[in-house]
Amino acid sequence: MLGLEVNFKTFLLGDVLQFLSRVKKTGVLRIAGSDSGEIYLENGIVVHATDNFGKGMTALLNLSFGELRTGQFIADANPPERTISGDFGKLTENLEKRRIEFEEIRKKLPRMDAVLVKSTKDLESAVALRRTDWHILALVDGKRTLSDILAESKVGGYEATKTIIWLKEQGLIYAPKEVEEVMSELIEFLRFLFDVFGKNGPKWLSAWGALNAENSTVVHAVRINEKTMTVEPAFELDSTEIKKAIKDFEQYMRKEGPSVYGKVLFRKKWQDFERRYKIR
Repeated sequence: MLGLEVNFKTFLLGDVLQFLSRVKKTGVLRIAGSDSGEIYLENGIVVHATDNFGKGMTALLNLSFGELRTGQFIADANPPERTISGDFGKLTENLEKRRIEFEEIRKKLPRMDAVLVKSTKDLESAVALRRTDWHILALVDGKRTLSDILAESKVGGYEATKTIIWLKEQGLIYAPKEVEEVMSELIEFLRFLFDVFGKNGPKWLSAWGALNAENSTVVHAVRINEKTMTVEPAFELDSTEIKKAIKDFEQYMRKEGPSVYGKVLFRKKWQDFERRYKIR
């Protein structure tokens, strides 16, 4: 029989589960929303959960962090199996900890309408990629938005979000518009540099990149067309990496430049570069 109807625009799933726990209810809470599923309780203890993507704690997490609409509690329904065990207090504590963690993770996501693309970075960690990572990568085609990928992932919003963040942090995927904003300082620096020093600019950058792995990462974070001398981001660096890279590369150029142009000519070119770059 129908015992309770829930509007999840008003109540949180955790609050509803706590209520059912306090009154020691047995039955199933059927949920509809961006992810649909069922949560079974016995005497107020959650013993089983299932959603469109799995069961157990994974399903419970997906439902907890999804955009839910409505719920119906049906009393005295028996669970088909038991996939969750443990003290309810610890379970809700774990859910709250995961919720806080998930909220922090979501802050790192691009906008939902951002189109994601694969980077040109080599898959150095390909052997460590899980099946879920490959599945999400396959959906990143330069056409699908973040919202599309989450909807089509079929692994659940919690797992899909964590995977997208991980792939983004590894530099394997990026949102071009977002990355261009973050990378604008480095891109502008290189554009003015190449404008003043011509083809010597990319040569110096390549030689600097060969000095160590840190420099190499910076070099591979940009795509350079040496015919047109244009620069575009390949994947995202953080602001600290960008500022350090510019400072280190400037020092390298100051050391190498005079051997190519002579001290007097290099000084003039360097002053021209600084004037253009600083008044941009």
